Amino acid sequence: MRQITRQKIEVAALSLFARRGLSVKVAEIAKTAGVSQGLMYSHYPSKDALIIELVKQAMTISGEYVKSIADSDGTAVDKVKSITDMMCKMFSEVPIGIDYFMFMVQVGMSSLVPKEGLTFASALPHPAQILADIITEGQADGSIVPGNPFQLSIVYWAAIQGLCGYAITGMPVSHEPVILNRILIKESYL
Repeated sequence: MRQITRQKIEVAALSLFARRGLSVKVAEIAKTAGVSQGLMYSHYPSKDALIIELVKQAMTISGEYVKSIADSDGTAVDKVKSITDMMCKMFSEVPIGIDYFMFMVQVGMSSLVPKEGLTFASALPHPAQILADIITEGQADGSIVPGNPFQLSIVYWAAIQGLCGYAITGMPVSHEPVILNRILIKESYL
């Protein structure tokens, strides 16, 4: 029962933070989760503690998954396609992934993030750097478009962010991987 209550709080907070920013009040989170503020505080002593937990979850999930793709056998094209497939599945099969993604966008834009959350996040591999390393690998074999690998990675993730922004408002989003793959992969490798 305790774990179910924590999940209700986390899902409610994630949704609210993703859509409205980190300034959402504890009372709003508790109300959305269907719990009292007192019960919420028995699970998380502060809103900062909740934010830190959600940052840890988001960074662990995304960092580990993207890193596992980067460390896998296969070409840079295979790896980019795998990351793209993962992100496109998020739009159609794992909508909470959109909330995690947009929550982390809010975290990145906010001065309200507790220092502990930023410290944890900086200790993990960052998906933008991991993708930049894959891009460098693909540029070496001629399969990935030329340009600054980190900037290309940022453009790719910004496209994902834009799609998440549309999806979070309920607008239909194409989950066709080839559209995203065209940002990085040369046409002859698609």
